Amino acid sequence: MLFAMLACLCAVAPGGMVDAKTTRATSADNAPEPVPRVLDIAVGAQRQIAPGHALQRIAVGDPAVADVLWLKSSGGVNSGLLLVGKSAGRTEMMLWEKGSTQPRTFTVNVTTQAARELLGSDTPAVDVLGGTAVLTGSAANVESHQRALAVAKDAIGKSADGAAGSDSKDAGKQDNGSSDAAASATKGGGVYDASTVAVRPVVQVDVKVVEFSKSVLKQAGFNLFKQNNAFAFGTFSPSSLTSYTGGATTNLQVQGTSPVSSAFNLIVNLGTRGIFANLSLLESNNLARVLAEPTLVALSGQSASFLAGGEIPVPVPQTLGTISIIYKPYGIGLTVTPTVLGANRIALKVAPEASQLDFQHALTINGISVPAITTRRADTTVELGDGESYVIGGLIDRETMSNVDKVPMLGDLPIIGSFFKTLQYTQNDRELVIVVTPHLVSPIAKGAPLPGTPGEQSEQRDGPVWRSFMGGVASNDMAPGFSK
Repeated sequence: MLFAMLACLCAVAPGGMVDAKTTRATSADNAPEPVPRVLDIAVGAQRQIAPGHALQRIAVGDPAVADVLWLKSSGGVNSGLLLVGKSAGRTEMMLWEKGSTQPRTFTVNVTTQAARELLGSDTPAVDVLGGTAVLTGSAANVESHQRALAVAKDAIGKSADGAAGSDSKDAGKQDNGSSDAAASATKGGGVYDASTVAVRPVVQVDVKVVEFSKSVLKQAGFNLFKQNNAFAFGTFSPSSLTSYTGGATTNLQVQGTSPVSSAFNLIVNLGTRGIFANLSLLESNNLARVLAEPTLVALSGQSASFLAGGEIPVPVPQTLGTISIIYKPYGIGLTVTPTVLGANRIALKVAPEASQLDFQHALTINGISVPAITTRRADTTVELGDGESYVIGGLIDRETMSNVDKVPMLGDLPIIGSFFKTLQYTQNDRELVIVVTPHLVSPIAKGAPLPGTPGEQSEQRDGPVWRSFMGGVASNDMAPGFSK
């Protein structure tokens, strides 16, 4: 038996010695490869691969993604492979070497030129699998996420174009309905986003709304009455003469009121001369400032709104003589939509609106007077940093009205004509200013003490009711409630 073993060893290794290195190499070639190799290549690019061993067979999983050409030298000996990227996607390539039963497996990732330029360490990974693009990983900000999403859409669009071309070539072999369905599925909604954005998604928007209203009113009116024996003369502003009595045998008797209601009156009466004069002058300036400071909290990409005003019921006629009621909002309203772009950048869409009831243009519906609504509205989008502010202004509404009542011809005379006419001048100015400040915020941690609510420090529970009641101001105890 010993001689038989020696004969076998001599047959394997000439010279009577065993080549251990050759034996280990052969066993390693026959063993399956635990980790597949990964090859990255761009669409339209070429890459030469030198396997290092003689090959006997090559297989590519999806030739539409990548293709392999077998290169040979002038003597016909294998000199390597040429890998060509055809479309964005992922496939596998298997190589069988001579004398080995287990293939060597390569994973081939084909990306577009846009992906090479736009994708990086701060963007999610984009994997194109057939007609579907999958985004995985985390993005540093929204801009990085948008770059990865653009790459995915670009890759899907090119894949859809390739699929449409192959379907047109194989129209005689495949069912037309299934081809159209596959093409539409490839072109529409083939991007699945499983990535995340590493920013705080909650935005607190501090809003300060200031409405400034200014009105100017000027009125002037004059009454004059002169009586001498049987002769009487007078001029009165509209609606200031209530009654008069006169005739051929009686003196003229006049009863009048102030030319301008709620005005300052200058009255002159000369009884011996029979002269009575009443001059009414009124000038008023009204200033009003309405302030609202709401705080809105919204997720990135979601909207938040508020309304400082009310809702007016509006009757709507229905069939069979019935009436339904709908409510129309009015007042100062604001809608904000924040989008977190990065660690300190926020894109904010703001839509302010200011409306008020207009009774001058009211509409009557089934005997019910419904006022019109005057609206001022704006819509803008800005990009701000955390804590930065901006102001929306220019929402100005001005109404000017001038009314002159006069006696024809006499009211046009210089100086003297002022005694034969009345003037009413009104001007209303409204200006709306909105200051918006966004903040990136986080919720209060679990178990952390909550801040005090307004009035909580002054509120009393089970206080000394009777002692403060009997002592009055002499007692140092606070009265029940919030103040003394």
